Amino acid sequence: MMLTDNDRTVFAALADIVIPAWENKPAASTVGVQDQLLDKVMKARPDLTDGIMRAIAFCRDRGASEAINALYRDDRVAFDAFTLAATGAYYMSDTVRLVIGYPGQESPPYDAHETPEYLLDGTLERVARRGPIYRPTPR
Repeated sequence: MMLTDNDRTVFAALADIVIPAWENKPAASTVGVQDQLLDKVMKARPDLTDGIMRAIAFCRDRGASEAINALYRDDRVAFDAFTLAATGAYYMSDTVRLVIGYPGQESPPYDAHETPEYLLDGTLERVARRGPIYRPTPR
């Protein structure tokens, strides 16, 4: 699905209503949610494409605030697809991840043969002394 420049402009205006600039956090359109980030979202979640396109068509030629509220009332599926795409694209932005202090998914080192700290520091002693307490599963 090819988005026109006008589609992307409408998406950006709506996204700024959902994710405005606040304190040190940039607005959605400032980080380019309407550009390559939206393309990445639509590639990862092609099931959202129809809802995104319906949202854009529904909101075109209206004021963004009025349009997003009307979309919420009249087409919840399109609203949900749009907001998921906008927020997903926003948090995929390197700028946003830097501002919120999220480096992205990391693979911390793990040694399967090392004894976990919680087994050595006494954290579980009280639970072990207490013994098992549970309710049997009903049949």
